[in-house]
Amino acid sequence: MRLLRFLCLFVGSFLVLDTLIVCFLSNYNLGVILPAALGLPLLLLGLFFPHMNAGFWLFLRRAVLMAYGLGCLVLLFLGGCMLSALKDGEAGDYDALIVLGAAVHGDRVTWVLSNRLDTALAYAQEHPNTVLVVSGGKGDGETVTEASAMKGYLVDRGLEEGRILLEDKAKSTEENFRFSKAIVDQALGEDASLGFVTTRFHVYRAGRTAKKAGIAAQGIGAPDVWYIALNNFLRECVGICWYTVKGYI
Repeated sequence: MRLLRFLCLFVGSFLVLDTLIVCFLSNYNLGVILPAALGLPLLLLGLFFPHMNAGFWLFLRRAVLMAYGLGCLVLLFLGGCMLSALKDGEAGDYDALIVLGAAVHGDRVTWVLSNRLDTALAYAQEHPNTVLVVSGGKGDGETVTEASAMKGYLVDRGLEEGRILLEDKAKSTEENFRFSKAIVDQALGEDASLGFVTTRFHVYRAGRTAKKAGIAAQGIGAPDVWYIALNNFLRECVGICWYTVKGYI
């Protein structure tokens, strides 16, 4: 029981501290607050553990531990799904590679987005016949479209403008694929093979979204930003569950 209490205190404190630190380093979103939302009950459970030995409090202690145990199993399963989605994408030879957008600051790409673009650029250098489709509209607080910022980033690093197709209307992953596929069909023909680049944790859900839209595309995973990797993983797990319930994937 002492070990269990220690684990509750340690994990709960770690998760709450994660939120407190990351909220100063990243844009505020669900992923930032999720660790604290999960960690605070564990922290409280650890603090009051010795006083929850009978009656309702014992039942509550067991129920909370069981819920967290089931939650861990769900996270492990979804983590396996995310890993399995990464195994085939990089080996493909695609006519067009869709780079899924992410938030930009002004007209500058964020660290997350630069990792996606660097991954796409490395692929393009190894596959000189592949065209890149940069996809993303203008979100709240952005002064330019994600696609235009992405194109500027690639051109600044030596990629020829003629190898870049611009899709600057999409507001969701599903629109990224639909709108980009229409542009590729017009430029290269409907039989053009498609790949896509997004952050590693997002490849599984993005691939399922593409499949739901009737688009065949293999995903290539870009590195995540290390200090928000846990936050993004937890948010993505919620996203997968939500998309599944809503029938989006």
